[in-house]
Amino acid sequence: MPSPSQPFGTVVSTAGVNLRKYPSTDSSVVGELSHGAQVGLHSKVHAQAVDGNSIWYLLRDKAAWVSARHVDNTGTVPLSKDVEPAAPQG
Repeated sequence: MPSPSQPFGTVVSTAGVNLRKYPSTDSSVVGELSHGAQVGLHSKVHAQAVDGNSIWYLLRDKAAWVSARHVDNTGTVPLSKDVEPAAPQG
């Protein structure tokens, strides 16, 4: 399977990672990604720190957030000041 267009993230947590409605572990889970999954990233914000990492990524194709602690990014992910999910692109 080809990699998504940049920027994208690859899940590095062996247990996978939960997708959240908002960038917080207290937010509801709206999906999950398994180890090695690749997903397009729309933007990033500074929010709740997870193991010392306060960056969260908004997915490109779904109104969901993932902690950067569990995802390695490829390409430049733009910083956003807005936590509200953007309308899906495309």
